[in-house]
Amino acid sequence: MRLAQRALFLIVAIAGLMPLNAMADKLEIKRWNPASMSKPKSYSQIVTVKGDHKLILLGGKAGLYADGTVPDSLEEQVKQTFQNITLALKDAGAGPKDVVELQVFVVDLANINPEPIYQAIRDYFPKMRNPCRWSLVSRR
Repeated sequence: MRLAQRALFLIVAIAGLMPLNAMADKLEIKRWNPASMSKPKSYSQIVTVKGDHKLILLGGKAGLYADGTVPDSLEEQVKQTFQNITLALKDAGAGPKDVVELQVFVVDLANINPEPIYQAIRDYFPKMRNPCRWSLVSRR
């Protein structure tokens, strides 16, 4: 397995949380895949839920190019991951400052140095706007 195929998968939740008790018939749900991103068959890249507030959910953002190919290095994959997050946020009318949760999945930790992943996370978010974050790490 190539190094870049092992490394990083992110899920992002965006600010504007909607009360869970909102009436379903008052909600507008939109699902789409931006033209600038890959077109998965089993999920949407972006889902928005609008009611009194707006909730933006991004499907797992891996470091894939729009054509579905994977960069050769971990550093390139990390860079592409955050480019994909930026594209999706922009398409949904948001930006890094609006992210409230970040879920990080790192695989094959035994064979990679994850520091580029964590440094990219620190660099991406505006100062004092760090989202909640949890990481799941696999040694294989």
